Amino acid sequence: MDGPIGSIHPHEPNQEAMKPIKNLSIVIGVCERDGCYLLLQRKDKNPMWDKKWEFPGGKIEEGEESHEAICREINEETGLDVQTAEFFHHHIHDWDLEDKILRVHIDCFHCLVGEGDVITEEGKAYQTRWVTREEALEMDSLKANNDILNVFFHEVLQNLG
Repeated sequence: MDGPIGSIHPHEPNQEAMKPIKNLSIVIGVCERDGCYLLLQRKDKNPMWDKKWEFPGGKIEEGEESHEAICREINEETGLDVQTAEFFHHHIHDWDLEDKILRVHIDCFHCLVGEGDVITEEGKAYQTRWVTREEALEMDSLKANNDILNVFFHEVLQNLG
């Protein structure tokens, strides 16, 4: 059965030891403007991920630093310029796919973004939405997205306040 395994720690044993593990390094941006946060409704061939809400972000390219990647990815996915990007958390999430475990290493950034309309990459998102903290927690989001939101809202914002 395909589905999320959930958040893991690098030293926990692999529950699906028979499947190969593919590691993937990505960045995500919790993009903030005027006290609201940007979420994209993902368009994906895999029904496990299709129509789920997520943060903008994507793969870190070879030779690229995560700070460079988050600025590039947000601009590519939303058309917005990043004014500040502060790293706040490294998250690891396993996805149990049919033929492998996809272990995603996620560098998470709190990003303040400039003005302007969100312009998504063609074919990548159904819609975008600027949401409040409460709305963000109620969205039908990817499991990793919810885990990161909880870290962000319960740890990062408290430290800023």
